[in-house]
Amino acid sequence: MFPVKGALGGGGLHYSILAEDHLSCTEVSDCVLSALTPLSAKTLMISMKLSTTILTVTMVAISGLEAAVVLNQEKSMSLSLGANAKISCSVISSSTWAISWYQQKAGSAPQFLLVDSTRASGLPDRFTYSESGSQEYLHINGVKAEDEAVYYCACVGCEGATSFGGGTMLNVGRSPSPPSLTLMPPSQTELSQGKATLVCMAQGFYPDTATVSWSEGGSTRTGSEVQTGAAERRSDGKYSLISLLTVTAAQWSSGVSYSCQIRHSALSSPLSRSVSQTECR
Repeated sequence: MFPVKGALGGGGLHYSILAEDHLSCTEVSDCVLSALTPLSAKTLMISMKLSTTILTVTMVAISGLEAAVVLNQEKSMSLSLGANAKISCSVISSSTWAISWYQQKAGSAPQFLLVDSTRASGLPDRFTYSESGSQEYLHINGVKAEDEAVYYCACVGCEGATSFGGGTMLNVGRSPSPPSLTLMPPSQTELSQGKATLVCMAQGFYPDTATVSWSEGGSTRTGSEVQTGAAERRSDGKYSLISLLTVTAAQWSSGVSYSCQIRHSALSSPLSRSVSQTECR
């Protein structure tokens, strides 16, 4: 079995399914699409999977109030073992505030670290904080492999609401890893409804920056027909993402070849996969 996990478009769709090795390419497409279709925003709000977007939305929803304080964080940083980390949190607020820091390791819920002089029990002394004007900083001196996690700044109870930053992913001592690429054709269910969605899955890459593009018969496809999700961190610290291309059933049935291509820093040249109706007969 292989896992299919990820996010599609700004936190809009999150899914987690397993597809059997022996399924045909069309049946796997059915599995993926059936997993995507039923999910709603309400379902995601109560999901135990705390991605950056879900964490922010869930905490605000629980408070029942709109966030009164805006917190901005850089998306990620990569450091070698033993280096010193300085994770920033920019605070936009018209009132006084106290910033808390949380650590979320892969597959675990966020854990409180510190706020001002209050520290979590057993927190190593190498975790400290500082502030300068509207900037708050979490310092980790001499980072270790165990420190790899997402770090969130938060303002709990500020102006009667709870606000979270988007989180900073701290990557520690990792070498670049290239992606594998799988391209699946449309499902028979969709084709019977007059449309066709091709599913391109990139898995196992590091760092998280990757660019996916689509082509039809050698011509680039862009616009609303293409939906590419944000890279999602896996439990092994590597990343995966999914991109979808939607065309009409008639276009697919014409026999033209569709290609998905990914560019990544660990690749010496772009990696590409192609599929056509002829190949799936």
